[in-house]
This record gives sequence, structure tokens and C-alpha cells, in this order.
Amino acid sequence: MTVPAWAADLTGTWQFVGDVSGNPVEIECALKQDGSKLSGTCKSPTASNIPVAGAVNEQKVTFSYSVDYQGTTYTLQYTGKVDEAGTGLTGGIEVAGTGGTFSAKKI
Repeated sequence: MTVPAWAADLTGTWQFVGDVSGNPVEIECALKQDGSKLSGTCKSPTASNIPVAGAVNEQKVTFSYSVDYQGTTYTLQYTGKVDEAGTGLTGGIEVAGTGGTFSAKKI
């Protein structure tokens, strides 16, 4: 008998903190999961209602959003893993050819 793999439910509000090449990343996201589809909005200290799109596959999570910084639009791509409790995420951020790390907790 095959036991189905554990699947995350990321619906809720998440606080993300991270660092990309010495630049801090702080963002709060209201996420909604519908099957494997992830959507929602995020807000940062300088912007709000930032649309998010992504996917959840068992414990693997990927999502992205775009922000304007000093007249240039940057897309941040997050790839991470949900902890067993479903209340924490850790992983990496890719933006403009460079990378960093993040952690998040459900609040």
C-alpha cells in the first residue's frame, strides 16, 4: 500500500525575512492555496498589494512577485520547503542574477 505524501496548506498570513547580497528582504504575504496553485498579495515597508503567483508540490513551494526599486522592476523568485508542522518555510531567493536566503513563519 502506498501512503500519500504529506502536502502543505499555505493558506494564511506569512512573515518573510531574508537577505539577497546584503540587502534585507522583509515582506508579509496573505497566501491562498487552491490545490497546487498558490496566489495572494504581499506588502513590504515600501509597497502593498503586490500580487503573488506560485505552486505547492507536497512540501516544495515556489512563488514569485515583482517590485519596483528606484525605477527598475525586479522579480523575486522564492523556492523553499515547508516544515513538518506547516508553519515555517526556508529556502532561497533569486533576483536579477543573484541569490539569497529566506525564512518565513505563519502568523
